Amino acid sequence: VKQTDDGWLELDFPNLAFEECSTPDLILDALEGCPNTSFFVPKDTNYLIVLGDEAAVKTAQPDIRKLKELGNLGVIITAPGNDCDFVSRYFAPGGGIDEDPVTGSIHSILVPYWAEKLGKDHLLAHQVSDRGGVLRCELKGDRVAIAGQAAFYMEGSVQLP
Repeated sequence: VKQTDDGWLELDFPNLAFEECSTPDLILDALEGCPNTSFFVPKDTNYLIVLGDEAAVKTAQPDIRKLKELGNLGVIITAPGNDCDFVSRYFAPGGGIDEDPVTGSIHSILVPYWAEKLGKDHLLAHQVSDRGGVLRCELKGDRVAIAGQAAFYMEGSVQLP
């Protein structure tokens, strides 16, 4: 993690490959309006579901009990944004996270996907969970830079023998 000149915190993640696949029946049953085609991210055990617009992402009410049956697999939903390049939400109830408010790591998939679709390497993202957050992202070849802001809440130190 490094701090940018304007105080944002920037993370350096790998650019993760994804492959098109048929959306599993379990996800189709759990997420109304889900397309039959999605993307699987083998190195991150997530499914990427592209919805039609920002409103569909914001109003999505997936059946968390059904998604929990995916085990350790997560579900990313995304769409083009109204005031940003793209929006997203992330669900991983099988891993103990019904919905993550702002998830840096999923942008390892989202940024390459949207960079290709939009034809640009610098992207503004908004994770539209209840708490939500804005992320500035950049595709840098085999790496993805993800910058956001955080609220300072604790300071500490660790001493090792």
